[in-house]
Amino acid sequence: MKKQTCLIFISLSSLLASCGGGNSKPPTSFSPNAILAEERPLTNDERNIATRICYAYQSKSNNFRSGGFINQNFNFSASKTDCQNSVLNYNVTATLRYDNNNNLYYAPPAILDPNLRFYTKVQTDTSGYLSQLCSKIRTNQPITNTTTQDSTKVQISFSNDGLDYFLLMYFNKQTDGTYKADSAEQFKVRTQINFTTGQILGMDQVYSTQKVCSSFDKIKNSTFTQTFTSR
Repeated sequence: MKKQTCLIFISLSSLLASCGGGNSKPPTSFSPNAILAEERPLTNDERNIATRICYAYQSKSNNFRSGGFINQNFNFSASKTDCQNSVLNYNVTATLRYDNNNNLYYAPPAILDPNLRFYTKVQTDTSGYLSQLCSKIRTNQPITNTTTQDSTKVQISFSNDGLDYFLLMYFNKQTDGTYKADSAEQFKVRTQINFTTGQILGMDQVYSTQKVCSSFDKIKNSTFTQTFTSR
């Protein structure tokens, strides 16, 4: 999966079909040596976290569209590490806007250096990675952890490390028919109400992505992390 400044969303609709059980432990972080897990339904704990995220995303969407947030500025810190281990840290101030499809996004400054990555999409319960999943949550339908997109399998897991989060692991099919880890994306989401100024229910506090540097060197991977800091 190629992920540039504006990432292409993968539909998780095929995650939503029921599937045979399994007891493989869900991954909680990216590893270039990760092994494709057994396809299985979400665990009860994962489903509970997914439910919290979906309703927090719904709250954020409603609040953002109410008028008090549109055209307002949001501040982010970012860190980018390339395959030569060169690290770049920087800050971005972006403006909440609607795109041509009436979806929310963070518009970065027009003068943003093209070498500085910035993730623009606003995740909600109806737009983004979890849109189909959240629809199934609301109607209490089964959800599995795996979907297939051409020669790529995508596996999703949910966990908590102080913030609820979901992890998407991308596995590419090899010539021998096996699948190898290629990249990952993770969203850490505020799912508990906090009345402190600037703490927004449903906000993606941290977005991160990792990608294996080459098929010949599975140990190295590039990383990008974007953290919401204030508004």
